[in-house]
Amino acid sequence: MPFLKIVNCMDPILRKKCLKVDNIDETLAQLADNMIDTMYAASGLGLAANQVGVSSDLFVIDVGVQKEKREPVIIINPVITASDELVMAEEGCLSIPDLFAEVNRSHHVEVKGYDLKGNELRYEAEGFLARAFQHEMDHLKGILFWDNLSKVKRSIMQRKFKKKLKEVIA
Repeated sequence: MPFLKIVNCMDPILRKKCLKVDNIDETLAQLADNMIDTMYAASGLGLAANQVGVSSDLFVIDVGVQKEKREPVIIINPVITASDELVMAEEGCLSIPDLFAEVNRSHHVEVKGYDLKGNELRYEAEGFLARAFQHEMDHLKGILFWDNLSKVKRSIMQRKFKKKLKEVIA
């Protein structure tokens, strides 16, 4: 399967709310498969469609790679239906490579969405999986993880990213 290009945080597509998926077809299934392969190749745990330049309400996730067992999940049109107390923990992002920050997220979430056959899915997740769901769902709404930081911390991270970008180009 071909690997897709992961856009960085400077790409405007990451700031737009993704479009709801109305048609689950072979093209969408192929996109999801390519996203999974791309996520694994980039050593990621999740990837939203807009991170590969597609404005569709879809993400793939696999926190099983931490256990060296691949268990990819594809969720279309996801919605958080319940959440609880917030917990701080470190996050990173494939669209903001090599930068990490402590982000406040719900420890437990309930998520519903659809699979590639159009069947409704429901997940109850806590801890790291809940955090990953929320991170990817933020992407689908045009939100980057550093948007959850204070203005000062966000500004510092943005400057660091721009500096890294200049070093890569030079």
